[in-house]
Amino acid sequence: MEKALLAELCNNLNRLGGMIPAVPCPELTELLEELFTEEEAEIAAKLPPAATAAPALAAKLARPEAEIISLLESMADKGTVLTRKKDGIVLYRLLAIMPGMFEFQFMRGTDTARDRRLARLYKSYRAIAESLVTQTLTAVKKITPPARIIPVEKTIQAGQTVYTFDQLSRYIESAEAIAVGHCFCRHQSYLLGETGCEAPKESCMNFGPGAQYTAERGITRMIGKEEAYQILKACEDHGLVHLSSNTSEFLEYLCNCCGCHCDILQKAKQTAKPIWIATSGYLAKVDEELCESCGTCVELCQMEAVALNADEKATVDENRCIGCGACANGCPTEAISMLRHPDVPTPPATARDLRRAMLSDIQRAQSGPE
Repeated sequence: MEKALLAELCNNLNRLGGMIPAVPCPELTELLEELFTEEEAEIAAKLPPAATAAPALAAKLARPEAEIISLLESMADKGTVLTRKKDGIVLYRLLAIMPGMFEFQFMRGTDTARDRRLARLYKSYRAIAESLVTQTLTAVKKITPPARIIPVEKTIQAGQTVYTFDQLSRYIESAEAIAVGHCFCRHQSYLLGETGCEAPKESCMNFGPGAQYTAERGITRMIGKEEAYQILKACEDHGLVHLSSNTSEFLEYLCNCCGCHCDILQKAKQTAKPIWIATSGYLAKVDEELCESCGTCVELCQMEAVALNADEKATVDENRCIGCGACANGCPTEAISMLRHPDVPTPPATARDLRRAMLSDIQRAQSGPE
């Protein structure tokens, strides 16, 4: 890929935002050359941030519409471009490196030579890009979390004020469509030949139009509500964490994450206060009289927030607890309950509200002390 085209494509990808930036370097060049043909890269570099119809892009590039549509559809099948319909017109939008392209590459659960190359290339580039993100956010003392945890529903005590955005069943029951795909983090690890875990492979869900889209493109498969509940039960039995975007009105996706592979949980675990990265708004509380010192909660906790004290009773570090409910769900004596966290605000309503809140936090930090 020529240097000028790489720079143009990187600039366009960075306009989209995402968790990791597009920084020109040999590792990114190799990754993008695997994701795009030369012709596809030229189109991707010109795609506006807003979803665009093929005729408008064809006119902009002075190329035949049929040719542009063929290339855009190929890119959509490869998981680098997203499509949607508005008033019967197909619109195309370039996906960010992550979240976006990364997830779509590995949710299929396929194992080909290309899949293995992509797994290696993503790992190499993420190591570089994420170090830059860490440096950028060092000055941000507190930022609206990009993700949130949804607690295991049965662990929320009756009699509490329970918000609908804390109830996973509400999203499932209201979803017009549900699809499931492979956990992209665990599948990438598998493709790299790394040690796996026993967690269910098919565990990442999409809801609504996103579910229909990914299923049509062969990225996921459609499931009914009953199977969705069965998958969630299996994930909860393995102590996985329900994780989604930090929004309340609608869930576009739901991941069921393990601490050994999930990038978000791993980064949260490395911080002194994981709730800055993701939380459910709940805290685990132990009833010592019911605790039988079995240690199940210690084994299940992904954040190392639970430990046995000198009396062999479970104790919870409130700075580390993200309120997933895995410990309460797995406790054989029901000695752990989930209580509302006093300092966690209501999640932003929509994805747009979330982006605005995060951007505001970063800009405030960059402007210096008030």
